[in-house]
Amino acid sequence: MRRNALLSSVLAAVLAVPLVTASTAAADPEAAASGPVRKVILDADMGELNDDAVTMFMLAASPQVDLLGVTVVSGNTWVEEGTAYALRQLELAGRSDVPVAAGAGEPLMPGRRERLAAENALYGTAPWTGAFESARPPAHDRLAEPPYGGYAKTRPVRSGAVDFIVEQVRRHPHQITFIAAGPATNLALAVRSHPEIVPLFKEVVYMGGAFDKPGNITPAAEFNWWFDPESARIAVRTPFPRQTVLPDDAAQHVKYTRTQYEAVTAGPSTPVKKMFKDLQGPEFAKDPQHFTYVWDALTAAVLLDPAVAVAPEERYVDVDADFGPDYGRSLGYRLDEFSAPRNPAGTRKATVVTGIDTARFWSLYVGLLRRA
Repeated sequence: MRRNALLSSVLAAVLAVPLVTASTAAADPEAAASGPVRKVILDADMGELNDDAVTMFMLAASPQVDLLGVTVVSGNTWVEEGTAYALRQLELAGRSDVPVAAGAGEPLMPGRRERLAAENALYGTAPWTGAFESARPPAHDRLAEPPYGGYAKTRPVRSGAVDFIVEQVRRHPHQITFIAAGPATNLALAVRSHPEIVPLFKEVVYMGGAFDKPGNITPAAEFNWWFDPESARIAVRTPFPRQTVLPDDAAQHVKYTRTQYEAVTAGPSTPVKKMFKDLQGPEFAKDPQHFTYVWDALTAAVLLDPAVAVAPEERYVDVDADFGPDYGRSLGYRLDEFSAPRNPAGTRKATVVTGIDTARFWSLYVGLLRRA
């Protein structure tokens, strides 16, 4: 009871901010964890305490999730960097039992990095190009700078990410939710090389796209689907049993501020809380108005508590993979009496989340990170 009382007081402080929904009742993380245990593979372009890392912490801390593994892809960072970060951060969370598999180091289309110059000529210089901004390391344990706290004692599994995905989906047919929190390269390679696994997924959840707003990298494209548009197009056009998309349209309204930082780090210290303090504390000390977006963490929250998703829409989803002004643009064709018959051939239906119940989200977010 004392722990619940403490958590309630912390969450009260977190939620004492304007909400985008009419509801003011926060979700109880314990209640959200009372459902069936879900088998999950997290596929991420892992950084050092970035949104992918927070997503991993949330999933690893939830009793509602059997985290089968983390597969790493290049995107925010090179796959070698992401692998090192995933191993170390799972070690900090006390979850070195979770396998980490290194995956695709480059986007599907050859010459993607070289094409940036042509894109900059179209749009101006991109504000962020992720892994492309630095040289690729030779190995996960030979980075230019070691991960926070040093390299992990554990190592990635011998099989690559694609083989790991195929093996797990075959072993657990119709049970795995696959969270594509970064570029979809690993997923596209898995279903192209082993199409027989497609109906064996339970669901694929993406963080990607910008449907009814400009992209955050180019006027057309959001980062994850911009980094590897060809893979994103393959993935969303694959006939999985169910697909859910968390686009930047929803993520742009959810900001992580000093209020949430103080709620996460309050109370007795843990290795994860110390990491938050060491890496995020200086930013908030320098600028109390500093904020970041939570992006990928929304995928974990919607999986654990579907009521976090506000006004989801069923759309036929596609990605423009033809090089030009719309390269990487996400397309969502609404299912209504006007547009339902006009979706392009080959597109698949997906649930697109258009809004977030921030009260429920922050309650779940803080509760799981304090437990991590």
